[in-house]
Amino acid sequence: MASPFVALPAAVPLFGPEAALVGAAVGLLVGLTSMGAGALLTPALVLLLGVPPRIAVGSDVLIAGVMKLFGGGAYAVRRAVHWPTVLRLLVGSIPGALAGLWLLRLVPEGSIDTIISRLLGIAMLASGAVSLIRYLRRLPDEPVSSPSAVGTAAIGFATGLLVSITTVGSGSILIFVLARFFPLRARQLVGTDLAHAFLLSVVAAAGHGFAGRLDPALALAVLAGAIPGVIAGALLAGKVPERSLRTALATIVFTVGVRFTALPSATSHERSVAAEVRR
Repeated sequence: MASPFVALPAAVPLFGPEAALVGAAVGLLVGLTSMGAGALLTPALVLLLGVPPRIAVGSDVLIAGVMKLFGGGAYAVRRAVHWPTVLRLLVGSIPGALAGLWLLRLVPEGSIDTIISRLLGIAMLASGAVSLIRYLRRLPDEPVSSPSAVGTAAIGFATGLLVSITTVGSGSILIFVLARFFPLRARQLVGTDLAHAFLLSVVAAAGHGFAGRLDPALALAVLAGAIPGVIAGALLAGKVPERSLRTALATIVFTVGVRFTALPSATSHERSVAAEVRR
């Protein structure tokens, strides 16, 4: 049985300067573009640091939650959060997150990393495609009314399910849905998304932690770079060609999603464990 909130001994050496640098790079991009951290950070942890996908997902939920606490708190202070929409989304997203965590418990231990990698790839393909559509096409006029409470809860359920399994969805897909179907001002749009994402992340991170899929050492190392990176990105926002950068990042996310949907190779952690077994 997995031990809750315990770092994997074989992976601990990875959680140093390299993790902080990855966090700083992703934080900078998030601060510059507001693109979802899940679509950027989880793949970076898996591909660059060799973190097992299940640990990358569980830890990234916590990392993204802390990052969005800073951002969402700032918007809440400025009264730029539409709390009725947040609450309606949470009615669906919290059960959705719990459903996703329950589904992961049903997956055999030996297959969970492969399945998460495939689902992460699919979510990244969707996120990249949605982002490209959002930035390259002119959308119709803003909506005049929000979906019903049931419809909003259904959107929340899908988001919670997706975030708890892949971490992708809140900052990329959901914000597109909010912009397309909810009559919120630009500042309210971002503030509402961040506030909802933080509260959803608390639930998902706790579930992953008690299932032994969250590594505090990794989360702290990444946050050591991510928080300064987000602040720097926010300060630089508007001084770089944001639209071009977002389009390029969406293309990268889509391309990396193609890689994850293919048969994933073993992570460095899995290879080291296999080597120890052969010895």
